[in-house]
Amino acid sequence: MKKIFLPLLLCLLLPCVAWAEGLPSLNLAGLTDLLAKNKGKVVMLNFFATWCPPCRVEIPELIKTSKAYADKGVLIISLAVDEDAAPVAPFVKKMGMDYPVYLAGRDITRAYQVSSIPHNAFYAKDGTLVLSEPGMADESMLKMVIDKLLSQK
Repeated sequence: MKKIFLPLLLCLLLPCVAWAEGLPSLNLAGLTDLLAKNKGKVVMLNFFATWCPPCRVEIPELIKTSKAYADKGVLIISLAVDEDAAPVAPFVKKMGMDYPVYLAGRDITRAYQVSSIPHNAFYAKDGTLVLSEPGMADESMLKMVIDKLLSQK
């Protein structure tokens, strides 16, 4: 029984291991490159953690907003600030976060002065950081900020 069970268990766990390892890390230089590649879009950075109750409330709003604005030039990127990366990929999958999610390097959290989470930052289409502040973003706030940024040239 052990001879069959162990290989079967390994086969079942390998996708989980691959998913956990597949969540990319991002440092400040990588984020700068990512933002540059998405110039022309409204970009929202969302700093979150798996253990953060307000983040868990905010994420469904981000998913809904991401889908609503997908074809309008809006990109939402979530940056996990968890000390332990192991629970992040399963959390992302469980929550259904179908937009880009990265493990944030400490240089990013320092650069954005993230002292509490959730923390959100918004970039205009020209690549200018227009808003970066702590607090949960609800649907009406997201819509207001994104619509305003989309209307700018």
